Amino acid sequence: MSIEWRLRPGPPLRAVSLMKRTRTETPDTMRLRPQATPSDPPAFLFLSPAVDLTWTARLEGRDADAYDAFVLGSPSGHASQTRAWAPVACAGAAVTSHFMILRDEQQVVGTAMLLRPTAAGVALPWGWVERGPVVSEVAAIGPVTSALAGAALRRGILRLRVMPYWADDDARRVEEALRAIGFHDVQTPDGAHAATLRMDIERKSDVELFAGKSKSQVRWRAKQAEKAGALARPGTRRDWARLREMHRDLMHSQGRGDKSDAWWIALQQFADASDRGGLFACEYDSRVVAAAVILRHGPRATYMLGASVTDKLPFSKSIPPLLAGIRWARDVGCTTFDLGGIPLEDDEDPKRKRIAMFKYDFDKKPVRLVREHARWCASRR
Repeated sequence: MSIEWRLRPGPPLRAVSLMKRTRTETPDTMRLRPQATPSDPPAFLFLSPAVDLTWTARLEGRDADAYDAFVLGSPSGHASQTRAWAPVACAGAAVTSHFMILRDEQQVVGTAMLLRPTAAGVALPWGWVERGPVVSEVAAIGPVTSALAGAALRRGILRLRVMPYWADDDARRVEEALRAIGFHDVQTPDGAHAATLRMDIERKSDVELFAGKSKSQVRWRAKQAEKAGALARPGTRRDWARLREMHRDLMHSQGRGDKSDAWWIALQQFADASDRGGLFACEYDSRVVAAAVILRHGPRATYMLGASVTDKLPFSKSIPPLLAGIRWARDVGCTTFDLGGIPLEDDEDPKRKRIAMFKYDFDKKPVRLVREHARWCASRR
C-alpha cells in the first residue's frame, strides 16, 4: 500500500496534542483521533479522517498479530523492535516496555516498542526506541514519530530518543525528516552503532560466500583454523555459560561492566528459538575458545555479539564461529548478513577499532545507518 503524507508548516507536535482520546475495551489502551482547527494548523495531516493510535504495555489478539506482521514485513524492521525482544530489553534493569501501533484506515502505518526507566517503581520522564519507530516507507517517519512523541508526552515522557533502522540514502532522508520535527543528533561513539558492514548471502554456495579478492583474508584464516584443528559447531547450553565468561573478560578489559544474569537468560531464550537466532561455538584442544550469537529478523541475519579467550592461539579465534553463523543464516533463507556494527569514522577509541578490525575481512564498504536523535517532547522545535 502506498501512503501519502501531506505536510503543513506549524508546531511539530500540535496535531498530536489536539487528538481527542476515546476509551476502548482495555484500560491500558487508548485510541486517538486527530482534531485540528483552522486557526492552529497541524504539523501534518493524515489523508484519512480515521487515524487510531494504540498505546499499551501488553499487546494481545489481533493487535499483537498486526504488530508482529508489520515489524517483520517492514524494510526498517529490527529484532529489537519485536515483542519477543521486550524481555531481553527489560531484563535485569529498572525498565518497562510500551507498545504503540498507529493505524490509518485500519491499516498499520507505524509501530514502536518504547522503553522507559523507573526508580523505586516510579516511571521516569524519558524514554527511547531502539532501532525504531518502524515504518514501511521513509515518507511516514515524520508523522509517525510526531504521533509517538505526542503520545509519550501525554504519559509524562518529556524527552524521547529514537533511532529508526534505515541505511545509506534512506538513512539521510530519515534524519532530515527527524530534524524537521525538532529532533537533534545525539549519537555518541560508544552508543548503539550507526555504521555497519553487510554481505549478500542469498543462495550462495560455501565457495561463493567467501570468494573474491576482498575476502582472501577470510579464506586464509579459515584454512589456518582448520589446519590447527579448530571445530565450529552450533552452541549448547553449556556454551552459553562459557560465552558469558569470555564476554565478561572482554568487557573488563575495556573497563566496562557485564550484563546481568537475567539479561543473559533472556537472550538465550530469545536466540534458542530457531526462527530468531542461534549460538555458534569454536572448539579447540577440547575446550570452547570462542563463541558468537547470531540473530535473525526476516531476510536479514545479524552478528550480535561474540567473545573469545585471551590466550594466543595459532589461528584467528573469532572467525570459525562467525563462518558457521553465516552459513546457518544462508541455510535458513536469509539474504543479507549484517556484521553487527563498526566504529564511526571519527571514533578515535583504539579498543573499539581493534575489536571490529576482523569484520573488514568480510566486506570493506561501510553501510551508513540512522544516527540516534532526541528531542524534548514539549518543545515546539
